[in-house]
Amino acid sequence: MPETTIPLSVRIELCRAGLQVIADGLGIRMLHIKGATVDASIRPDAREGSDVDVIVDPRRVAEMHGALLAHGWTVYSTFDEGSPFGHAQTYWHPGWGYIDLHRRFPGIGLADADAFDVLAREASGGSAAGLDLEVPGLAAQGVLFLLNAARGSQHDRDGALAFRRGLAAEQLRLLDELVRVLHAEVAASVVTGELENWRGHRDHLLWRAISEGGTRSQEWWGRVRAARTPREAVQVLLRAPRVNRSRLAHQLGRTPTWRDLVMAALRRGTRALRELVPARGGR
Repeated sequence: MPETTIPLSVRIELCRAGLQVIADGLGIRMLHIKGATVDASIRPDAREGSDVDVIVDPRRVAEMHGALLAHGWTVYSTFDEGSPFGHAQTYWHPGWGYIDLHRRFPGIGLADADAFDVLAREASGGSAAGLDLEVPGLAAQGVLFLLNAARGSQHDRDGALAFRRGLAAEQLRLLDELVRVLHAEVAASVVTGELENWRGHRDHLLWRAISEGGTRSQEWWGRVRAARTPREAVQVLLRAPRVNRSRLAHQLGRTPTWRDLVMAALRRGTRALRELVPARGGR
C-alpha cells in the first residue's frame, strides 16, 4: 500500500482537537490563538501555520506539561530558551508536529494568571474537528494581533497599524482599554510608532532592541531592565552567559558535545564584550 500523506491543514486541525481533549480531561482551561482561530475581521487571510498555539492557564502549566509528555510529546525548546519573554515552550510529536504552549503573551505586563483571567473572561466559542474549544474574544484577538506584530517585521507592523486605523470608534475604545488593562501599552506603541513616548519605562529598552534590531547584548540588558522583581533580574543575569543547548543542537543537527558547548560559550563571551558598551549606552 502506498503511503498516505496527511495534508498539513488536516494535521493541524486534528492536533488542535487532540490538545483540547487532553486539557478537557484534566479540567484545564486553554485558549487557542493564531492561525485559523483568528477572526476574519482581524485577518481576512488568516490560515493555519505549521504549528498550534495555545495559552494555558498559567496555574496549570505543570499539569499540562506532564500530560503532553505522557501522550508522546517531547520538549523542543523550553520557556527560558524560546524567546526574551520566556513566554512559550515548544513541543514536538512524531505524528502531530509542533505546538507552542504559552504561559503568557509577549508585551502583556499584567501578572500571568491575572492576564489569562482577563483574556478568558470574554472568550468565545470555536471548534476543531467537531470539538468545542475557546478562543479569545474579538477585542482580545485584536490586542494579541497588535502585540504579535510588534515583535515582527515592519510589514507586520504596517498591517497591524492599518487594522487599528480601520476600527470604528467604539471598537478602538475597547481595544485601547484592554491594552491598558493588560499593561501592554509599551509593546502596542511599537505598532503606532510611539515607543519613544515610553522612554524611562522598564520595558522600553527591550522593545527598542526587539523592534529596531538591537544586538543580543542590548536585548539581554533590556531583559534585565524589564524584570519585574530584583530576583527576576538576577535570574536573567545568571542565564545570560549560558549557551542555549536546544538552539545549538538544532543548529548542529545533533546533541552538542562538551567541546561544542565550550566553543559556543567562548564565541558568546567574545560577542558580548564587543557589544557591552553600546548596549549599556543605548538607554
